[in-house]
Order: sequence, then structure tokens, then C-alpha cells
Amino acid sequence: HNRYCVWTANAGSNTPDFSIPEPMPLPLSEFTIAQAVKKKGYAPALVGKWHLGDFKKLPGGNPKWPVSNPGSHGFDFWLATERSAPTATLNCGCFNQSSCIKGHYAGEEFACNNYWHPGANTQSGIQNISKPESGDDSTFMVDQLESFLRDASMANLRFLAYVPFHTVHIPYIATEPYLSYYKKKGYSADEIDYYGAISAMDAQVGRIRSLLDKFAFKENTLLWFASDNGPKKGTPGSTNGLSGFKTQLTEGGIRVPGIIEWPAMIKRNRVVTTPVVSSDFLPTIMDILDLKMPDDRPVDGLSVLPLIKGETKERSHPIGFAYNVMGNFSGAYNVSWVDNRYKIDSKYSNGKVVESFIYDLTVDPGEQNDLSSQVPDIKGLLLKNMEEWRQSVIESTQKVGCMISNKGNDNDGKGE
Repeated sequence: HNRYCVWTANAGSNTPDFSIPEPMPLPLSEFTIAQAVKKKGYAPALVGKWHLGDFKKLPGGNPKWPVSNPGSHGFDFWLATERSAPTATLNCGCFNQSSCIKGHYAGEEFACNNYWHPGANTQSGIQNISKPESGDDSTFMVDQLESFLRDASMANLRFLAYVPFHTVHIPYIATEPYLSYYKKKGYSADEIDYYGAISAMDAQVGRIRSLLDKFAFKENTLLWFASDNGPKKGTPGSTNGLSGFKTQLTEGGIRVPGIIEWPAMIKRNRVVTTPVVSSDFLPTIMDILDLKMPDDRPVDGLSVLPLIKGETKERSHPIGFAYNVMGNFSGAYNVSWVDNRYKIDSKYSNGKVVESFIYDLTVDPGEQNDLSSQVPDIKGLLLKNMEEWRQSVIESTQKVGCMISNKGNDNDGKGE
């Protein structure tokens, strides 16, 4: 998020009513995947979690930054929440809390997190759902997606659908039949909710596949499934032995499985170990559609179409991550640089690397054996490339105008 001025994905989470606005929403100057596919006549849709800014101006909001909703960034059909929300009875906190299914969160007060969508007869141009939605949230989301797919099929529309599930972000809550299933297995209340919510989402991912078949889209639709980060420490989630958790740049925090299905292109099952990142989505889809970026702005991702076609087994450019970055890139924060084989983990303080390690992920995915003394030349080159990338990110923030002074008047959040 750092290059795009979204310093904190969780702004406002310290207040129960989310009254503190997102200080740095996604700038309107950014070029999105929705805007890209529309150039080729595709209808872009989003159902689920947005988390790139507030939909309406809130009291105390920074006047320098506009509201940011899916519609302002190119999505024609959208039904979205501003941020994380419960995985069951999602918007119940906006109404009578007695309608909330709370699972192992019983006794806690839920914040108001509602779904919003375009509203032609409202002053802001958007409106929210006026009644509580019951049951599992993943099911509700795919209900809305089914409506979109049906309309797209009837109108013979090509489409892009982005479906960011709330599961399994906290608060995660199970519903039937998975609630009873895991309860009978003897799991704890926390585990029942965690596994139950994931099972419900898994069923809905299967339903999406069935809907693509039902509406005759399956053969030539690229279906891309992935998570955004590893599990949060203290939850039942597993890293399968990888080091660290969410909010850390070790592999347990950033490595997740990804699955691609595209019957017209992928004719047999393959397991690929080449690292891929969500920043690759935009350049890959633009490559498929034979599109070019509108200008020479830096793009962190790259097209993995050659990887999908089986034409290569390596990426041509490493993946950069930065976490705990303050708005002015001062203070202490972490940066990692992931190549096809090697990975740099580093700590910065006031613009300088103060500690760094290099690991061979092909034999040491748990990052236990620092190879700094064995491969100093490789480490030096990767550190140099990583610093060039970091400087590029800083230049992007300066160009957009979201760099923050040391006084921190505009934002005191930490990037994710």
C-alpha cells in the first residue's frame, strides 16, 4: 500500500464506532484494474471488503483527501464495506445488537459495518443497506455476485469480478451447518468459529465455480484465488511451520497459497513454486487484454502470463514488502525483498539498513539459516536493488503528494 499512499489499512479501528476517518485513502490519480478492463469493454464488479478509504466524508476528515469508494475508482457494480467486519450477520452492529450472531465473541459490542452501494437519489451518490442481513456473510456476498453474473450472462457482457471475502479476518463467526459440525468434533469455541467460517467461505468459492459453469462463463474465465497474508498470531490459523505471522515480513506473514483455474489456457494441473504477489494481478490482466499503462508510473508487479502458460519458471523482478512504515519513511520499519531463490529480510532506522539477513527459500522456507557470510555478493546486489525500490516508492509518494512531515500533523498511522 505504501506506494499508493494508503498508509494504514486499519485507520479508525481504535474507536468502536470507526469515527476516525481513513487519513490516506487511495488517491483518485491511481490507475486501477477496474479502469483498465473497461478499456476493452469489460464490466467491473466488486462485492465485499474495500478497505482503501472512507465512502463518505466523516467529521474531522483531512480535506486534502477525497472519499474513496469502488465507484470512484472505476467499478460499475459494487456492494462493499469500508473495512473489516464480522463473518456472520455482518451489519448487525448498525441495528439492534440482539440480531447479531456473536459466537465466541458473546458479550462484546460490534461496531457498525454496513454494506454500501450506488444510490442515485442520495446526496452522496451512495447508500447503505437499511436492514440487518442474517446468516453467513460469504453466502450473502456470493448471492450478490450471482445476481451480477446472471445479468452479465443475459446481456452477453464480459466482466471482471473482484470478491474480497471478510473471512477469516476477526471477528470470525461460524454459522450452520458448520457450527454444529465442528462442535461435534470437540473443538474449542474459538476453533469452531474459525474453521466454521473458513468452511462456509470454501463452500462459496465452490459455488462461484458452479455459477461460472451455470452461466456458460467457465471455459474462458480466469479464476484467481489467494489470501492477503498469513494468519494472525493467537488465532487457530496455521503457517505450516513457516516463521512468523500476519504483520511480520517473514514467510509465515506473507506466504499464502494461490490457485488459478482457466480451462481455456491451463489444460492440466500443475504445482508452481515461483513467487507471485497480488501486485501482479494488474499487469497480468493488462497483458492478457493487450493493454498498456496510461503513463510511465512505476508498477511493482509484473505479468505472470508466461508463468501461467508454462513458458517460464522464474519471475524477472523481485517482490518488495515494507511494513510499519510511518508516513515520512522515518523511524524503524521492516523491508523484505523476495527473488526466485533468495530473500532479504531487513530492518531500517531513519533511512538506513541497520540489520539484514539473506535466506535461500528453496531449501530454507522457515528462514532459519542466514547465508550472509556464504553469499555476500548476492546479498550485496539484492540489498542494492531493494534500496532502489524503496527510493522509488518514496518518489511515488512525493509525486502524489502524500509524504508526511516529521510533525505528523496529517497522519500518525503505520502502514501495512
